[in-house]
Amino acid sequence: MLGTAAMMLKLYRTTERVTEYWEAWEDTPTRVIVHWGKIGEKGDSRKVSVKSGTRPSGIIKREAEPLRAAGFKTRRPEEHAQIVIQYKLEGWGSGKDHDRRVQVENLMNECLGWTGLGHCDGGDIGSGTMNVFCDVVDAAVAALIVVSDLRENGQLEGAVIAARERNGDDEYKVLWPEGFAGTFDLL
Repeated sequence: MLGTAAMMLKLYRTTERVTEYWEAWEDTPTRVIVHWGKIGEKGDSRKVSVKSGTRPSGIIKREAEPLRAAGFKTRRPEEHAQIVIQYKLEGWGSGKDHDRRVQVENLMNECLGWTGLGHCDGGDIGSGTMNVFCDVVDAAVAALIVVSDLRENGQLEGAVIAARERNGDDEYKVLWPEGFAGTFDLL
């Protein structure tokens, strides 16, 4: 989704329990991509050419003006939720496990980005688990999209998906699989 982006702007608006997104980024020095829709849906996009003497950041700001006037705003990092995709491993994990983690991270950047939900924030591996961390605007909607995308790409088996509770503690609530009876811990 995002190549060599020098600038990206994401805006959101929630009305009547529907959250909409609008985002724009510099795809190349001569092109800006504008993408919009309802979170959890692929939405629409269009390309805007950057004419000589114009900066992509200026195009993005100009494109955002009517959205801001319509109530779209940026969200602070603390307004995002965190979901974790975890897989149990043997020991510290292998090179193959690392490759799988990178593949899942890339899948999450694509599926969360193109549905306006967020992005992958990296991962870790070792001590018997592999974790992929994602910052999202809505954990419940993101979990549905993540499960679907992992299933479609053959990566759902063995996955446990949990969301960080917003109670100030580092407690997680398992969202997948339904009826999960184990314990979830990052360490």
